[in-house]
Amino acid sequence: MHVALLANTAWMEEEMAIFRHLVVGLIDEQVRVAQVVPTGIAPENLSAFGDWVSWRDSRWSYMRRWCLSRRATRLNELGVDVVHALDGRLWEGALRLALKINAPAILTSGSALDVAVASRLAGKLRTQRVAIAASTQPLGEIIRQRVNGACMVKVVRAGVHIPDEASRRNGGDRTLSAVISGTGRFDLDYQALFEALRLVIKDEPSAQFFLDGLSSDQHPLWQAARRYGLLRNLSMVPRWLQRRELLLGADMLIHPQALHRARGLTLQAMAHGLPVLARADPWLDYLEHNRTAWVVDAPEANAWYDLIRRVVDRPEEGRRIGEQARQWIHERHRAAQQIAVTLELYREVEGQSLKFPQTR
Repeated sequence: MHVALLANTAWMEEEMAIFRHLVVGLIDEQVRVAQVVPTGIAPENLSAFGDWVSWRDSRWSYMRRWCLSRRATRLNELGVDVVHALDGRLWEGALRLALKINAPAILTSGSALDVAVASRLAGKLRTQRVAIAASTQPLGEIIRQRVNGACMVKVVRAGVHIPDEASRRNGGDRTLSAVISGTGRFDLDYQALFEALRLVIKDEPSAQFFLDGLSSDQHPLWQAARRYGLLRNLSMVPRWLQRRELLLGADMLIHPQALHRARGLTLQAMAHGLPVLARADPWLDYLEHNRTAWVVDAPEANAWYDLIRRVVDRPEEGRRIGEQARQWIHERHRAAQQIAVTLELYREVEGQSLKFPQTR
């Protein structure tokens, strides 16, 4: 089997670690892999054991479809027989590409935005060999309803590496630090959190908070931080591939908004036993209040303040919620589990008999 993994720039910036686990895991299972990635991705970020096919990404959907379809000849030459789109923004391009090379298509869904796309493409899904891989159970259930039998829908949870005890963060007495990861666009959610941070900094003047935003322009967020008098305690994290892996040494990860999308950053933090503080998000089944994370139901400054103080004042509770989250990841989100379920899906959509090793 030879699989083409299709990725776009925005997804690669977020999920480089998951991409690497997927490539290496598939190759380890004797699957040939073509890494179809945007131009500009440095070779050191890709596996040397898989083929590498570049394409020109675009903010315009029709351009993405066109640029991907131009890689059909190359994928035919490589002998690709399964096309796997790793982001909902690539679904239409992947379907067109799969049709050109007469291959089945796997469409990964990690965002609530994919629900509308699945509804719109339901007619096309009936005419091709297609399966949708939903990253969470809620996504899978809603998409299954929307496609109404047009194609197979299966939950394939993203997999992450779980560090051993020796490589995990040690904690100890040090300056309070936290990563704040959201869109990077100031709104009521950020407003509530900034009000809470102002109170925290009164208690902990040396506390440091690192803003990690999905938006390329975080200047409005910087302006808001200045209005709240937070600049001495805030740092903006630049946008570059793999930056998030460097942020897991903080005391906590804070998601101020419900983004309605699965994120490898959150799973990696949980795997490291990092306490996660997040807005409630019905699309994410891995954020369970008091089990895997501490969840805020509404943008309320006092709620954020109380949770941050809980991590600071009762570190044993932070360690407990972190360990519970780590156990959750071990049971449901290991990289090996993602590979095993992905292989099953490939076999099902191809209609092949079992010819791979049994799942771990």
